[in-house]
Amino acid sequence: MKKKITAKKILKYVFIFLVVLLVLNILPSFFYRVEVNKNPLQSFYKKGVYHMHSVFSDGKGTIDEITNAAAALNLDFVILTDHGRPNIQSSMSTSWKNNVLLVGGSELSLHSGHLAVMGYKMPDYIFPPEPQEAINEIDNDKGVSFISHPFDNKVPWTDWDIQGFTGLEVLSSYSAARRAGILKILIFPLKYLIDSKYALLNTMQYPTVNIKKWDSLNSGAKTSHRYYGIYALDAHAKLPITKKIQLNFPTYKSMFEIMTVYVKVDHALEKNAHEAASTIVSSLREGNFFNVIEGIAPANGFDVSIEKFCGGPGGGFSKEPPGRRRQKLELLMPFDFETDVVVLKDGEVYQRIENNQKKKLEIEMKEPGVYRVEVYVPGNTFDHLPWIMTNPFFVGVRTPLPPSLPVKEKEVVLKRPLPDKNDSFKVEKNSRSQGAVTYESSGEDEEITCFSFKLVKESTEDRNFWSVMALRKRLNFSAYKGFVFEAKSDKKRRFWVEFRTGRKESEIWYRHSFLVDVEWKRYYIPFKKFHLTYGDKEQKEPELAKVTSIFFSINNANAYAGTGGTIFLKNSGLY
Repeated sequence: MKKKITAKKILKYVFIFLVVLLVLNILPSFFYRVEVNKNPLQSFYKKGVYHMHSVFSDGKGTIDEITNAAAALNLDFVILTDHGRPNIQSSMSTSWKNNVLLVGGSELSLHSGHLAVMGYKMPDYIFPPEPQEAINEIDNDKGVSFISHPFDNKVPWTDWDIQGFTGLEVLSSYSAARRAGILKILIFPLKYLIDSKYALLNTMQYPTVNIKKWDSLNSGAKTSHRYYGIYALDAHAKLPITKKIQLNFPTYKSMFEIMTVYVKVDHALEKNAHEAASTIVSSLREGNFFNVIEGIAPANGFDVSIEKFCGGPGGGFSKEPPGRRRQKLELLMPFDFETDVVVLKDGEVYQRIENNQKKKLEIEMKEPGVYRVEVYVPGNTFDHLPWIMTNPFFVGVRTPLPPSLPVKEKEVVLKRPLPDKNDSFKVEKNSRSQGAVTYESSGEDEEITCFSFKLVKESTEDRNFWSVMALRKRLNFSAYKGFVFEAKSDKKRRFWVEFRTGRKESEIWYRHSFLVDVEWKRYYIPFKKFHLTYGDKEQKEPELAKVTSIFFSINNANAYAGTGGTIFLKNSGLY
């Protein structure tokens, strides 16, 4: 007689299955060991961590707590990137704390995603939301800019037409964790309690999409810029469950134990924190660093170089083709465990050396191209992850002009002056702010529009304030490509040029910022670069035949309360 399978027995079997599955998943946590590397860190390398959030934005820890965690691991520097445009407190935090160099920076929230920046001068205004404008500002200050978590599920990067940024995060711990399967996420806390290194690394996979994009940016002779890759922690020292509930792990210390950046310098870090930070930033800007998954093993003693080559551990370049001078990639590998070494050229495998036990490798580069190295530890639990990742060497690659050149003045015909002789700009503002428009003539019979302003908050609770030079009139822009105008100001600052379409409830606002200084400069801003800031988000393209107003403005989105001054405009029109 058959025994009847009851619902109670089914539940019992399901429970047993889940327990077995749980045991099988957490069991490796008890046996994971970091590979032993007893080599000292060379004096010309400084080891640190990149992409950190503190109480200055959405992180849990203070800068003292963060640098204490770094000091406990003998790290040399920590790069702080709190959210803001920029984050003022984070930007001004550069200092020596607990014998660790804290490099202040920000993670800018832009129209196209997040951009981590450092090495800039603190502006008196707010950085622009347009990615190219922001990159240009950082680059002009000789700072660095890395695209954060470029293919993140929640905040991906969307504008790949931009140029001149330093590089991108080729591996992001925080972003990788969000991509991990539901099972790994559910049992992550238990694994973390057993072995935090294992738990954190267990959420990571080889960053295929990030690497593919990085290699395509550096695609041999096509590249118009050298782009570098960096390992990012994106550490917050908390795990949000809901808006009100969070777990206070993974800690900063546990995050610092899994991924680091080794920066090559040519002298000891200065006692002056800002000078020392400049040394680190300069090396990052030139690609003189490599990335390490410290949770697999420290990489002390590793080095990569090319003889008679301009550059450091990746990021080097040589315009001379390899055929004219034998060039060899030299790798120092003073480790007591085997390694798998993969040399890539233009994103494709050039040479693979498996189960390597040699302390020094020499790899001849026979063709021009972009070379970089990935090192793995075979037999390690995480042998699918690139333990060491260098930056590229550009060998025999000549950098051409960027593909998109600015509009040439001789190609521009001023089609329509704004305003025309029958119009004049009017001031619009919040009640406490100030604004005035006057007109004067230059010695060249040009009419100059002068807009004076002072920004004042309505109250401590109300964050919005503005002063605007407005022209409200129905206009048809469909025959034109964009705005053209000349501008200067009493001081370097940012303004908006805006236009609107539609009426009342259906009105749609479009905006683009521009940086103005004390000398006259001509600006060309195409309509396709304007960003929709208010109205129907489904409206993909502006209805240029139905423009209802134009504004030159300054407000809380590009300036701080108390900002005052004058902007001068002339030859405003369309092209």
